[in-house]
Amino acid sequence: MSDIFFLVLRRLRTPLILLVSTYAIATLGMTLIPGIDPDGTPWRMSFFHAFYFVSFMGTTIGFGEIPYEFTDAQRAWVLVCIYTSVIAWLYGIGTMLRLVQDETFRNAVAQRAFKLSIKRIHRPFHIICGYGETGQLITRGLSELGIQSVIIDLNSERLHSLELEELTIPAIVLMGDITEPNNLIAAGINHPRCRGVIAVTQDDHTNLQIAVASKLVNPKVAVICRSEVQDEADNMASFGTDAIINPYLTFGRRLSLLSNNPALYRIHNWFINQHSPEHINRRITHQGIPSGNWIICGYGRFGRAVEHYMANANLADSEKVNITIVDIDPEANDAPEGSIQGRGTEAKTLIAAGIEQASVIVAASDDDANNLSILITAKQLNKSLISIGRVNKEANHTLFLHSGCDYVMRRSQVVANEVLTNISRPLVSKFLQYSSSLSSSDTEQLITKICELTNNGDPVTWRLVVDQENAPALVRFVDSERSLTVADISHNDALPNTSSIPLLLLRGGMSHLLPSPEMPLKINDEILFCGRRNQTLLAQKLRDNVELVDTLVNHNPHHIPLLRWRRRQKER
Repeated sequence: MSDIFFLVLRRLRTPLILLVSTYAIATLGMTLIPGIDPDGTPWRMSFFHAFYFVSFMGTTIGFGEIPYEFTDAQRAWVLVCIYTSVIAWLYGIGTMLRLVQDETFRNAVAQRAFKLSIKRIHRPFHIICGYGETGQLITRGLSELGIQSVIIDLNSERLHSLELEELTIPAIVLMGDITEPNNLIAAGINHPRCRGVIAVTQDDHTNLQIAVASKLVNPKVAVICRSEVQDEADNMASFGTDAIINPYLTFGRRLSLLSNNPALYRIHNWFINQHSPEHINRRITHQGIPSGNWIICGYGRFGRAVEHYMANANLADSEKVNITIVDIDPEANDAPEGSIQGRGTEAKTLIAAGIEQASVIVAASDDDANNLSILITAKQLNKSLISIGRVNKEANHTLFLHSGCDYVMRRSQVVANEVLTNISRPLVSKFLQYSSSLSSSDTEQLITKICELTNNGDPVTWRLVVDQENAPALVRFVDSERSLTVADISHNDALPNTSSIPLLLLRGGMSHLLPSPEMPLKINDEILFCGRRNQTLLAQKLRDNVELVDTLVNHNPHHIPLLRWRRRQKER
């Protein structure tokens, strides 16, 4: 606050001196110029009366001559004072308006308000560095999850757009250089409720700087970074960045999974994209992407990632993918032998690449107009093609939907979904990591159970932590003679509409994939459940309701609290 106060004093020093001097001289003059009372006796104003008169005279809204009518000398002095005070006030007000519009002053006030907002945070929050397309999606997702966001960005236009967002929990905004450690400190990186720093700017080196600064300022805080360059990603990993997300490699892995194991991809798609569903043809989700001949137009980072994962996909020899690259400069981009030179927007280039015999076309360039042209031209030449298109600018997403693209790759969405999954559902990330060990039959059985539970709708996941803070009612019964099991908190015939499927149980660093229903619960267990959307799960009902646990699990038939208590005492 002191910096704002001294800035105001420094900028208003001259107007204030002029205004004070004007009033002082006017007051002094009124006391020195003699007047005449009604009896004709000379008199002089006291300093109090003179200051009182000059004060309301300065407003120029009209005044009376007090306490007696003025002499001509006094009226002449008042005329001088009126015009002088008006000029002084206009100069002072003009300077004040310029100060209010001054960028330095506004930044000082904004920083002061920002610091006060950080001190008043009473809920967990994350610091988002960079409010671009990805930052916007993450902010919306965190707001829906009830998590506070603190945003740092240097672009004022992007930050002002936040005012148009209808967020459940308004974000706290600081306009400043993301790479300055002082801004991270001001944003509350050392605050006890700060849960992590999310670096999702467009520049990988900037994200690296944020990650380094965050780990040096507060090594305990979780850091999630976006990186599209492998060298920068390796650098981030070398000093303990908690999560590094490459949208191109992530999407490449999903394509490989969709080709190798469509059933497992369907599970991944359910659980990763709960906040912002991907646009993908349902036929592909159920049947997978066909192998055969693939054409990739554009051999940049995205094209390389798709080519790498599909060329190394774990497929039978008869189902291997044959990839043809179309690139504007194959030699400069180190494309494989046999690549076709061109953009892929021309029919002759696609025909040379074998579009008529191809099963999949991937528009992977860094220009949305070219990608749309590739998709439309390819569909005209081969209507049975599966089309995959890369969206570079989020605003063009609608155009890709209208083009009939079967699978739209939005890098901002890929990063945002990975970040939100990592933050809100860390057990989901573990489950997806371990789910690759499931056999095809186990995966199909799990999908069947989920579809039956949700009536073929999209499921949601929920985590239960068996401790005193998160599940006090369950903790009371965990160590009793009749220990609770996974089945006790996932299904009960008395409340059939609250059933859920246990996906993962984490205990002491050990993960149990699809835990057995008879598995007993222990203190500090973490369990991931899958249930129907917009439905309260049984575990949620039981976690803090001792009487409900006693009725459903211990089969206590009494409804009167005293009788219930007596029965529990007898059983001890």
